[in-house]
Amino acid sequence: MLVPSNRLLLYTGILGIPLFTLLGLAEAPVVAMMGIAVLLLLLVALDAPSAAASLQALKVKLPETIRTSKGREVVLEGTLTNPGGRCRWLRVGLGFPDGLDCERPILNPTLKKDLENTRLHWTLKATERGNYLLKRVHLEGRSRLGLWHARRALPCKTEFRVYPDLTRERNVLAPLFFRRGVIGIHHVRQIGKGREFEQLREYAPGDSYDDIFWRGTAKRRFPVTKMFQLERTQEVYVAIDASRRSARRLDQLAEHPDSGFLAKTHLERFIQATLVLALAAEQQTDKFGLIVFSDRVHRIIPAGGGRSHYNTIRDVLYTLQADPVSPDFEDVFIHIGNRLRHRSLMIFLTDLGEPWLSEQFVEGVGLVARRHVVLTHMLGQKEIAPLFGKSDQIKNDEELYSRLAGQLLWNDLQDTTRLLKQRGVHLTSSLQDNLVADVVNEYLRVKKRQLI
Repeated sequence: MLVPSNRLLLYTGILGIPLFTLLGLAEAPVVAMMGIAVLLLLLVALDAPSAAASLQALKVKLPETIRTSKGREVVLEGTLTNPGGRCRWLRVGLGFPDGLDCERPILNPTLKKDLENTRLHWTLKATERGNYLLKRVHLEGRSRLGLWHARRALPCKTEFRVYPDLTRERNVLAPLFFRRGVIGIHHVRQIGKGREFEQLREYAPGDSYDDIFWRGTAKRRFPVTKMFQLERTQEVYVAIDASRRSARRLDQLAEHPDSGFLAKTHLERFIQATLVLALAAEQQTDKFGLIVFSDRVHRIIPAGGGRSHYNTIRDVLYTLQADPVSPDFEDVFIHIGNRLRHRSLMIFLTDLGEPWLSEQFVEGVGLVARRHVVLTHMLGQKEIAPLFGKSDQIKNDEELYSRLAGQLLWNDLQDTTRLLKQRGVHLTSSLQDNLVADVVNEYLRVKKRQLI
């Protein structure tokens, strides 16, 4: 594509039009005026092909995949190939999609005649998690006389994978990586003797009669005791609710000056908690699995371990978006009963703020709680609290009605907690800043008590 340059427009407006105006006023011969016009047009026309020719051999190479986190700066590096140094002036631009902010999307690299390859650098920041794709690189070259600009789009395929930002959760993550294989920063006494059989040994005074292996005793003709050890590898599953309730925006964004890069919805906070818990489970040598559901079960990833398994879970979550539908807990419980036979720790990240949703969850969770250990976490709000639990005074009628509504919601939540406790399910309502720490602490508590 050829476009006139600013130089051509400037020459035409400042020199061309006034020149022919003066020649007309001086009553110059028409033949002379036409001859000058033809020569100028011929000069402009002959300069046009050199603009397109300068871009023909150019190549731009960009990386196929770039991984970054929300709110972090990343440098996109590319290589421009200019065979023979034919192109002496160039502009390179990328059309970044919404979610990727770049202050200088258009670059003016310095091209040297004796240098065939030139490095290109774009500094950008990801403002939203998700998957972004760059399909074209736009080039603009200049003709020899600078009268024309040629534009060309080269195909490319660069994928940006923007993962959730876990920077603010470093206080939760740090103790996990300095644990040296035990729960907590210090050694913690384990409750119980373990469930996994280790070996047989001769009976020693003080051994419990429950631990005597009677069949082996009869065979060997002397008492034999069974020894047990703590389970080293257990299965942990997180079920994320990706329905309309998870699409609600968080209330405390305005309290943080850097709220532009924080989690904006309940679902994003659930994703952050899941990724942190996956790292904690890997540190504890447990297997970690994932369930994503809304009005149906979208994905079930069997429990596994290792870096590749964590990357698989992260790749599933970083593009997850909430659907404008109501959750179907009955379908989730049916899938869990049919597919997860081994006793596991099930952690549900959902919202039971609506009475009919909490009733559906309470009615169906009993079938799962018979085989698995079930924990439920939801994001609470400061407004959901007892009416007389705050020390400050009520200033107006609007605040009074707001606190009454919070009291009613708090009563419903207490009833749901009581009903779930009767079925062996623990419900925790965490504030937005405490969700990640509460989820990890509940997991470590279950590990300590050997409830799985």
